[in-house]
Amino acid sequence: MFHNPRGDILAIWASRLEERSFAEEVEARRRQDEDAGWDVTYERVTDDWASYSGVQDDQIRYVRAIRFCGNRTAFFLIDYARSEKEGYDPLVTRMVRQMRPAGPC
Repeated sequence: MFHNPRGDILAIWASRLEERSFAEEVEARRRQDEDAGWDVTYERVTDDWASYSGVQDDQIRYVRAIRFCGNRTAFFLIDYARSEKEGYDPLVTRMVRQMRPAGPC
């Protein structure tokens, strides 16, 4: 997890799906964000990847998840000020494109 003095956050983590499907895991995280006050404005879920984004006050949150090697998942979450959107858009796009399994299972 990275947190800068302006309040921007970047978190990256991986886990194994035990009792939920990939879609259920993404939905649970989205609901958790909505319960915390995030207004989700975009969501796309496929069998192998998912993304959603939302706003809360002057902040934007973007979450990306991938499924790999059966029941493994990787996520990143990034929060930043709406006023920084133009600068963060290329970074988020690059991270989305680069987030994929590093090799065979």
